[in-house]
Amino acid sequence: MEPLPIDARAVVDELRSAPRPRVASHPRSWVPSQSFDSLIADTARTPVHLSDHLAWLHKNWNLEETLAPPTGVGVRPAARRMVHRALMAVLRPYLTRVQDCIGVMLRSIDEVARRVDEQASVELRTIGAVRHDLVDFAGHVDERLGG
Repeated sequence: MEPLPIDARAVVDELRSAPRPRVASHPRSWVPSQSFDSLIADTARTPVHLSDHLAWLHKNWNLEETLAPPTGVGVRPAARRMVHRALMAVLRPYLTRVQDCIGVMLRSIDEVARRVDEQASVELRTIGAVRHDLVDFAGHVDERLGG
């Protein structure tokens, strides 16, 4: 289906020639709705990069303390150290790789959290700018209608 050709000049002339009802009073002061203020007020939540879960991950991602050999004096601690040494001989390459993976994932999560927080900040600044522009525009329209 082809678009209909529209003559913009004819449309504008028709709109200008249409009789408009006279309004005794035009609005003289316009204030944007409270929706902008509520959007800004509703965002008073903690940034993602300050999440308690992320803080816990930062605190607990290193497995070296957990995998340290047992301490103590006596037969039982000595047996535990021998078992630990044997297990770590087999599992150390795997556990090192797991720890590296956890570290990389944590750095990735940190980067994503920073970007999410940055985007939220940009949105708030944009909403503020749009609100300011609307108030300026309303003032301009009020001036034109009053003058």
